[in-house]
Amino acid sequence: MKKYFSFILVAVLSVSTFAQNSISDGIRRFDNVLFEKQIQRAETAIGFIYYSDSETCGSVVPWIRNEIKLAAARTLRIKIIDTSSLSSEGQIVATRGVSFGQMKKSSEQKEYIISGTYFPNAENLELFLDLKDSTGELVASEKIIIPMSEVKSLNLTLFPKNSMQANQILKDFEDAKVASVAEKDVSSIKNGSSEKQNIPKPDYLITAAMLDSEDNLVNMLYPNDIVKFMISGEKDSYIAILCIDANGDKNWLPVENNFIRAGEVRTFPDLKDTIFKVVDGVYGAEQILIYASTSEKGLPEQTSTGKYAKNDIQKITRGITAVKQSSAENYETSVFKITYTVME
Repeated sequence: MKKYFSFILVAVLSVSTFAQNSISDGIRRFDNVLFEKQIQRAETAIGFIYYSDSETCGSVVPWIRNEIKLAAARTLRIKIIDTSSLSSEGQIVATRGVSFGQMKKSSEQKEYIISGTYFPNAENLELFLDLKDSTGELVASEKIIIPMSEVKSLNLTLFPKNSMQANQILKDFEDAKVASVAEKDVSSIKNGSSEKQNIPKPDYLITAAMLDSEDNLVNMLYPNDIVKFMISGEKDSYIAILCIDANGDKNWLPVENNFIRAGEVRTFPDLKDTIFKVVDGVYGAEQILIYASTSEKGLPEQTSTGKYAKNDIQKITRGITAVKQSSAENYETSVFKITYTVME
């Protein structure tokens, strides 16, 4: 009898453990946390869900987002809203640090954002979901296990086919930022600056985000989708926009008025009767690089078209730094990267 009871107990624990790892149960636990905090209604947007730290994703993400919506519909407190409904605080959380213009003061009615990352591990897909409020404070976090067999049965992908190119561009971008800071430090020393350079300071803040035709923040697109970019800087800036598509083709996007006042939020394209449309037949991770400078002389020459090659970003960024160092005019430069995935 004791053995039988033990078997039943183990079986119940096993079922319970599996249930706790489902998306539905994870969202239900988020709902319970809100209940414990005496939150009666939580307007919640689904932010970005990435494959590891690659800033890309596969077709598994639309499925995950849909499962979150279905699970939230069965809760008492979580109401899923579009990201276009978020306040500026909510946009910051949804885009992991992007802000636009002057921040609004937090209201008593907080918004919430669910975002996450996922990793393949043996026979399972490990999904880590975070629930944050509009100030960026972590409310709850859940680790969810999705059997890889389920992912395969639904014919879902984990990452884009051109992930190697996307990872190379990500690495080049990070290397370019490090190289730019290092060169600025060397320039400071040559100029006899007495300021300590122990902690390298990044370039001034330039931020951007991609919006769909309904003003939702997006990092997943489909052929023929129409998009636009919100861009803001903490200083008066001149900008240039470089697109690297899934095939590795580089193109400078047309800009009519490339000057943005400090704290101003500008939307591009800004040319009359011009739209940015996702090309059909080209799938995978793509990047938008927003180059900014407090002087037009600090912008890169918009001639680097053709296929992307390793270290291209460093070459462009280093070119900006070289111009700055050889000029008597004192100005600053910065660059911001948006990565998104075009789905089949």
